[in-house]
Amino acid sequence: MTIDKARKLLETINPSKSQLLDCLEDLCKEYGYIQGMTIASLRDLISGRKTLAEIQLLIEQIKQKIKCTTN
Repeated sequence: MTIDKARKLLETINPSKSQLLDCLEDLCKEYGYIQGMTIASLRDLISGRKTLAEIQLLIEQIKQKIKCTTN
């Protein structure tokens, strides 16, 4: 759900900085949760790594969008 929310927010033309920061916080929490589940072998290693890579990419895109809204 968090990943879909982030994708939709990135497609939004002029999201607010607070929306971007909230989404960034949610993505970071999701990243930690999935990383923990993968390490504890409660999630498949391959799908866990794929999801982590996807979240990392979204985090970078959100950070870029935050920089654009600050400038």
